[in-house]
This record gives sequence, structure tokens and C-alpha cells, in this order.
Amino acid sequence: MRSWGNLSLILPLSAAFPLVLAWIFPGIATFGLLAVWLAAVFVLLSRHEKMRRTREVGEVRQSMQSFFLGVLSHQRHDWMNDLQLIYGYAKMGKSERIEEIVTRVSESMHTESRIAKLGLPELVFYLMTFKGENREIALHIEADSELRYDGSLAVREEEGLIRAVRAGMSAYRYSGLAANVSAPALRIVFGEEGGEATLFIEPENDPAAASVLHQAVEEALESCELRAEAADGGTLIRWRLPVRT
Repeated sequence: MRSWGNLSLILPLSAAFPLVLAWIFPGIATFGLLAVWLAAVFVLLSRHEKMRRTREVGEVRQSMQSFFLGVLSHQRHDWMNDLQLIYGYAKMGKSERIEEIVTRVSESMHTESRIAKLGLPELVFYLMTFKGENREIALHIEADSELRYDGSLAVREEEGLIRAVRAGMSAYRYSGLAANVSAPALRIVFGEEGGEATLFIEPENDPAAASVLHQAVEEALESCELRAEAADGGTLIRWRLPVRT
């Protein structure tokens, strides 16, 4: 990367050489040399910038591919576990246990489908990838099928909401408090109440961690108009929904 940056600096500076010549020895030849030199610098800079952008896009694409492959690997691991359980229970003739697994997987898929339709794509993307890649803390998400948050937040507010949820989840994940619980989990509930959208987040079965999570969410929301309030062992974020006609 340093060589690319040096080239971006050297090429424009190189134009000083013909410029000085034209100033000391004014004439058609030197001005012609200056014009050709500047044209060459412009062409080289344009080509260099294009190559730099192509390289950056390639690096981002490779990083995203690696990330998604990791998430898919975790998802595949979960599916294989479920299939092995179904196979084992089928051999033992325990049809009721098979039904439990199928019901659980079906409910999970329906929940993810409802979440995907909330109208907050960046937040949904983060939550889904967190579920896929994280093995330390379970994430339980609840959302009614009729919820739609499209257009309810300005760009800055939506960024603040995403930042707050990330901050709360990260605070619980890295605070060390999750290690004190046998089955650490976070619960997020999307809802609607009195013309307002609500997002409730809490550490399940770990009331001692609620204050840590709440503080992280509050600090993350300081730069936007959204506010959080402590409620029922967790944190509640509210915002106005647009009037639907």
C-alpha cells in the first residue's frame, strides 16, 4: 500500500521539473514538453487510481467471501447436528423427539423470515451474522409478522440504533459476565406500542449484566435523538412510527 501512496505523490511532483524548465527557458519547445509531461502525468494518475480501486474492491470482495463462508460453515454445522439428531431418533423410533426438532427449526426459519421484513436491513444483517458466527452466546429474536419499520428512522437515527445494539451485545459478550451463566443468551424483541416502534434487549437469566448492557446502549445513542430506558431487566429503545395511510 505504501508504494501506491508514494506513486500518487511522486507523479504530481514530477510535473515541477518541466514547469521549472518552462519558467527558466520560456519557449515553444519547453512549453510543449510541459504539456506532454502534464498529459502523461494525468494518464498515469488515472490508470493508477483505477488499479488502486480495482485492488481495493478485490480485497473487500475477498474479505466478504471469507466472512460469508465462515457464517455458512457455522450454519452447516447446526444443520448437520439437527440431521444427526433426527437420524438417531428415527433409528430409536422416537417420533415425538423428531417432531420437536422439526418444529423448532421451522419456528426459527419463520422468525428469521419475519425479521428480514422489518425494514432495517443493516441491523437485520448484523443480527443474522451474529447468530451464524457466534458460538459463545445464543441470540433469541422475537418479532411479530405484521411489524414494518420502513421509513421510520432517518439515516443518522438508523445508524445510531445499529451502533447501540452492537454496543450492548458487545458489552455483554466481552465483559466476562457471560462466563458466569451456564447458558448465556441475549434476547431481542421487536414490537410496536402506541404508535411507536420498540426494541427490547436483555441478557437472559443474567440480571447482573443488565446494567452493563444498558450503559453501553445509552453511550452509543448519545450522538442521535434516540433514547434508551431501563425496563424489566433489560433496555428498551423507542422511536415514532410514520402514520400509515
